[in-house]
Amino acid sequence: MRLWSRLALALAALSMAPSGATAVTKTHGMMLDSVATIVAADLLREAPATTGRGVMLTLPVRGDTLGVLAQRLIERLRAQGVPVHLSGRARVDSAGFVSDVASDRPYEMGIRVDGSGVSYLRRIRSFPFGVKGYERLAALRASITLVDPATGEVTWAKSASGSAVDLVKKRDLMAAVAGSGGINPPLPQGSGFRLLEPLIVLGVVSGLIVLFYSNRT
Repeated sequence: MRLWSRLALALAALSMAPSGATAVTKTHGMMLDSVATIVAADLLREAPATTGRGVMLTLPVRGDTLGVLAQRLIERLRAQGVPVHLSGRARVDSAGFVSDVASDRPYEMGIRVDGSGVSYLRRIRSFPFGVKGYERLAALRASITLVDPATGEVTWAKSASGSAVDLVKKRDLMAAVAGSGGINPPLPQGSGFRLLEPLIVLGVVSGLIVLFYSNRT
């Protein structure tokens, strides 16, 4: 019994000790951007070459929260040496004339976002009572289609999804909202049993301590 009492006291002391390492909490926008990087790479993986014609994008993309997916797609296309054009801007050839030849026009890339957002999944409790933080999920699902304007043929179509989970400490909740375009998911609510759980744990620990000292006298 003495061993269990010492173990309970040690756990209580460890729970109140300050942490030696401080991790930087990502904002909700940063979490979505990280997922968008993964999804963009998956969407363009093994995509066919555009043979110098490049691609035409229509921005903004509906459902693309903060525009992170479109930005990552453009960056990845440019890194691969693919010319990127925005819808509504005329394409000018090397002689300075607008190209009207269908076979020279860039491929039309359609982007659709089926779902994008950030949410808190559950509360992470601390010992012996209280809330340490919240488990956060950022998820994104999207699809692209590549159409040759010369023939109207769909030359490429693919869907992809990605997600990331991390822990947001209770003291960092406000920092996670900053610069995230108004993204502020609600916190999960606890049940009545969870409200009683800290009291139960405290009662058990107190009982062990009382039993320890009563055995010594």
